[in-house]
Amino acid sequence: MNRKSNFYMIAVFLIVFYMLIGVMPAAANEDDWSSLTVTLGTENSIVSIVSVDEYTIEALKFDGYGMVWLRVSKNGLTLGDTVLENNSSSWCYMDNDNIRLKACNVTNMESLPMFSNLCSPEAEVVFEAKRSAEETSTEDNVNLELDLEADKDEYLLGDEVIVDTEIRNIGNIKADKVKFNVDSDGLLVQDGGPENITIDKGSKKSFELRFRFPERIKDNYSITGNVSWEDNSGKHFLSKGVDISVSEPLKIYKYTGSEVFIGTPAYVTVSVKNVQDRPVNISLIDPLPATFTMINNSELASSVLGLDNLTYLSQDFVLAPEEMKTISYSIKSEKLGAHRVPQTHAYANLCGQLYNECSDSEDIITVSDNISYKEYNHETQVEEISPVKTKLHVDLVPA
Repeated sequence: MNRKSNFYMIAVFLIVFYMLIGVMPAAANEDDWSSLTVTLGTENSIVSIVSVDEYTIEALKFDGYGMVWLRVSKNGLTLGDTVLENNSSSWCYMDNDNIRLKACNVTNMESLPMFSNLCSPEAEVVFEAKRSAEETSTEDNVNLELDLEADKDEYLLGDEVIVDTEIRNIGNIKADKVKFNVDSDGLLVQDGGPENITIDKGSKKSFELRFRFPERIKDNYSITGNVSWEDNSGKHFLSKGVDISVSEPLKIYKYTGSEVFIGTPAYVTVSVKNVQDRPVNISLIDPLPATFTMINNSELASSVLGLDNLTYLSQDFVLAPEEMKTISYSIKSEKLGAHRVPQTHAYANLCGQLYNECSDSEDIITVSDNISYKEYNHETQVEEISPVKTKLHVDLVPA
C-alpha cells in the first residue's frame, strides 16, 4: 500500500471520527446530572410505571434474557420507546439529551438457578436528568451562614466582652479561603478570630471574639463580624452584628420613715455605691419633700439650696472603685397629710461618659397630728350598806 492510499485512509478515518463526535451527545460533568435508580417489574410488589418529576417510565416488555422495552413520557406526552440491555455501558439519551437511561440487573433466566426460572422479570433502571444551569450554578457556589452572640447584654467596664462566633457551610461544596474580620466599634480587640478559614460542606467553624473597654467609653457598642469569599459566581459578603451596653456605674439607695407627727423629725438615709472598677466623679442632688425643711445640721447646712420653692441637698464627691458613701439627715413638716419623697439623682462622669442615675423607688411620709389628752380624775364611789335587822326565833322545848 503506497503513501497516497495511507493518507486517504487516515483522512477517511478522521472524517468518520468527527462525524461520530457530532452525532453523540457531548460528555458532561457528572455533577450536572441528578441520578435516581428505579425498579420496574410485573408483580404487584414491583410497579411497572414510575414517575420521576415530570417524566414517566413504563416497562412494556421483558424478553427474559436481559433486555427490557421502555416507554418514556413527559407530562403525558410520549417521548419515545427504547430497548435497554442489561449492564450496558452506554446511555440512552432522550428529550434533547436532557435525560438519559441505563439498565442494570435486568432479569436473565439463563443466569438464574433452575428453581428461580419461574420468577417474574424485573429491571433496575438508572434514570438521570440534567440539572438546569441555575441549579448547577447554585450547587457549585459556596453558601455560608454567620451567627454572633455575646455572653452578656450589659457589661461593667472591667469585664471582658466575649462574642461567640459561628460560620456554617450549608452549601454542597467546600469553602476555601473564607476571610473574616470584625468591626469592634471602638472596643479594644483582644482576639479578633482567624482571618482565613476553610470549611468543608456541612461543617462549621466556631471561635470566640474577645474585647476590652477603652479609656473613653460610650453607652452602647455594635460589634459586627464580616465574612467574604469568592466562587464561580463572583465575590460575596456576609455581615452579622450584636449590640452590647455598659452597665450603669452607680447604685443609689434611699430610705425614709413612713410616718411622723407634726414637727417631729423624719430620718433620711441616702447611699451611693460605685459598682465599676474605676473612680467616678459624682454630683448628688436630693430634693426634700414639699413642705419639709431640714433640721439644723452643721455638716450639711451649707449644701442645702433653694430653687423655685424646692429645697434640695447638693454634694459633689469622688467614689473609688466599689466605694459607698452614705449621707443621713433629718427633716420635719408642719403640714398634715401624705407627702411624696422625691427620688435622689446622681450625675456621674465616668471615662468621659455622663450618666444620670436615680434611687430605686419613691417613698411616702405621712404626717399626723400629735395625740392630745387630758387628765382623767378617777373618783371612788362608796355605796352605803344599811344594817340588816335579823329576828332571832327561839323555840322553847320542855326539858
